[in-house]
Amino acid sequence: MQTVDLLVCRACGGRAQTLLVHRSEQASFAHRLGQVWRYPFTPHGLALVAGLGALLTFLGFMTNVSFVLMRMFPALLAAGTFWSTVFAIIRSSARGETDVPLPDFSDIFNDWFVPVLRGLLATSPVWLTLFLYSVATGGWDVLQYVKGLLNDPMFYATGRTHPVPVEKLLEDPLAWLLGLAGLAYLPMALMLAAAGIDLLDLFNPVKAARALRRLGRDYAVALGALLTLGLVFLVVRLFTSGLRAVNILVLSSWLSASLECLVAFVMARVLGLLLYTRGDALGYGAPNDYLLPLLDAAPSTSLLPQDTQLPVPSTAVAAPPPGGAPAPPETQLQELARAVQARDVLEALSLYAALGLPRTAIAPELHLFVGQAAATYEDYTLAVRALESAADVAPDDPIAPRALVLLARVLGERMQEPSRARDVYRYIVDRYPDTDASRFAQARLPPTT
Repeated sequence: MQTVDLLVCRACGGRAQTLLVHRSEQASFAHRLGQVWRYPFTPHGLALVAGLGALLTFLGFMTNVSFVLMRMFPALLAAGTFWSTVFAIIRSSARGETDVPLPDFSDIFNDWFVPVLRGLLATSPVWLTLFLYSVATGGWDVLQYVKGLLNDPMFYATGRTHPVPVEKLLEDPLAWLLGLAGLAYLPMALMLAAAGIDLLDLFNPVKAARALRRLGRDYAVALGALLTLGLVFLVVRLFTSGLRAVNILVLSSWLSASLECLVAFVMARVLGLLLYTRGDALGYGAPNDYLLPLLDAAPSTSLLPQDTQLPVPSTAVAAPPPGGAPAPPETQLQELARAVQARDVLEALSLYAALGLPRTAIAPELHLFVGQAAATYEDYTLAVRALESAADVAPDDPIAPRALVLLARVLGERMQEPSRARDVYRYIVDRYPDTDASRFAQARLPPTT
């Protein structure tokens, strides 16, 4: 009915409900991790890695050459660039996107400093716990440490800090236990920070324990994957340390930063996939967003109502030219309209594919009929062409949003191009607000923060 599908039983004609399963049952989190290492290795991903590495190299250089009181600004920009990119990857993966996103750096406060704050608080279960434990046990006199820095001229000249005494922590079993517990909780804190959840919830042990219990085995799988990637990062870090020591102008620093970003991107992807698969356990999005059809339903195959009058040119159909030459385009258009009126699907598809007229010369109803029929017969290229034409020819006609909904379904459900389908759904929401098509599209868009 217009842009809404009504599912009925063919035997009795009664309403039928779509069988739904949770997203984690359709494909488990462990299964989704199978190709996670390929995530940044695309032309777009590698270009973003190279650009981010160059930006971090430049900001690191500015941090090193600036006066101690001035170097905080480029250092914050570098940290904000890193954390903003990591959180953008987690959120885009949680929406089901497969491409590495391009972070938005248009707002210096929200796009740089807020991600730094969230990253600092998300990692605090590791560093803040050990810091407070070290202070509480008397192993580190913080006031004396700060006093020594303030009295050191080299701190003001180069920003060089004094080494932090960690020997006692390394010898303390309880410190090891606290550190390991913080690392085990770190992925949860990063997901909560990326999802835009209240920062105070990061330090709520009751909510944290409840979320960990809900995620269960999937969280253990994520920890195992992140532990493996952490070991890979250590190996990469050893290599890049040697590469920086070679100091081949700016090339060493840029290549080192880019290699480290590759591993960081994959780690962020792991967290995003966990949020995509089991985000409802953390209150991310509505529960219905994680329910998918059990059966792979085809796009709507219902054609126009039988009583719909399609435009048929009034001029008589001319006889085909002698010698078997193709009929003029106007004649083909008339034949197409008659084939559609007679519901001769195969003839309509054949005539439409052979038409030499511009799409604006074809009525939107004909485009829509051919698009639906082509989708039914799995000719998705022709379906996309016809449905796009139906929307472009008469964008203000009620047919346009219906054609766009069908186009998005063909792209997402049959051609397995979810990113293009989401773009069409977003266009429907923006172009046709407060319509059935917009509500249908909004229900198919993933939750956003």
